[in-house]
Amino acid sequence: MPIDIAHIEFFTLVFIRTATALAVLPVFGHTAFPAVAKAGLAGLISLLLIPALSPGLPPISGTLMDYFMLAIRETVCGLLLGFAGQFLFYAVEIAGQLVGFQAGFSIVSSIDPNTESQTTVLTQFYNLTALLIFVTIDGHHFMLKALVDSMTVIPIGHLHVGPELPQWTLTNVTAVMADGVRLAAPLMVTLLVADIGLGILTRVAPTLNIFVLGFPLKIVITLVMISMTLNAVMLVFTSQVGQFARSIPGFLRLLAVP
Repeated sequence: MPIDIAHIEFFTLVFIRTATALAVLPVFGHTAFPAVAKAGLAGLISLLLIPALSPGLPPISGTLMDYFMLAIRETVCGLLLGFAGQFLFYAVEIAGQLVGFQAGFSIVSSIDPNTESQTTVLTQFYNLTALLIFVTIDGHHFMLKALVDSMTVIPIGHLHVGPELPQWTLTNVTAVMADGVRLAAPLMVTLLVADIGLGILTRVAPTLNIFVLGFPLKIVITLVMISMTLNAVMLVFTSQVGQFARSIPGFLRLLAVP
């Protein structure tokens, strides 16, 4: 079959959406995933999708500016898909930040190579553990399936950002923050009790250096509680992945032209 300029334009738009989504999606968007591998995977997925998709562009006048606007639209679509996938990890990151601050780990903050922002060691531990669980339950395959499904639910050039999207975002942000607090609650309550106990001990024995005693004690308590609650935290994360998988079709429909 001869290849004309329309096929190349269509492939380019599919590649733009795929590459943009892979740059942000969990696992694929991690800095440990090489950029060359992302580009190669995006190109391979685009080539495999082209025969299954309707080979044609939306009606445009054919000017360069019109095609540029289509490319921008596909970039936005890919970013929205990627950021929706990132919602899965925000809860465990919030839990890690809350517990790390309460336990005093904030004084040993480091730079997260993935987000290039300052974060606690405990947050990175929770994030990497959740990422490992995500790969174990084939979450990366689910993300790829959602990306492929978006090509049929949201045809190329037919992205529609309606008023329902901000409501969906607000609902999920609220749920993520609530889940993060719930995941951190057992450790935060335990550390609060430890702080109260140390405060009482200071009143009983004023000469006691509470800073020398309290800091290592809170670290030990935190590590023990993490070992006791990590399994429950990961079970909650796995349940969140299942709920997110069920909500993705509705999210894709929000981005489709009504």
